[in-house]
Amino acid sequence: MVYDGEGSSSKSVNGRGKNQKGFTILELLIVGTILGILAGIAIPIYLSYLKRARQVEAPVALNEVKRLETMYFAFSGSYGTLDEIGYHSSDLRYYTVTVELIPPSGEDPPSYKATATGNVDSDPDEDIWTIVPDGTLDHFQVD
Repeated sequence: MVYDGEGSSSKSVNGRGKNQKGFTILELLIVGTILGILAGIAIPIYLSYLKRARQVEAPVALNEVKRLETMYFAFSGSYGTLDEIGYHSSDLRYYTVTVELIPPSGEDPPSYKATATGNVDSDPDEDIWTIVPDGTLDHFQVD
């Protein structure tokens, strides 16, 4: 009930004045709880997508090394170091690329193994990819 006589504060049945605007503490707590739940679901999913997007750098870099090694082998008959094949890893943000040259032995021809090592999510674990001359790309250790 509302009593609108002189000297009254004109309060409604629920205890709030007619002209008061804003949110109650309960309404704010409910909204804050809902936002917290949504953030708790969305942030891990976002971080997972971010990690997978960063991991794309390794296969792209290793396929470029394979392409350059194939061209170098066609001209020289052997595989070369990163400098010899003309590979520059300065564009990479998350990975470091190395090449291990494997000399011929017995009936096995010369070979190489290129490795991309990086940390895509700032934890102690490393993400390691390898590629060999036949194009076999292996995600050796998942970060």
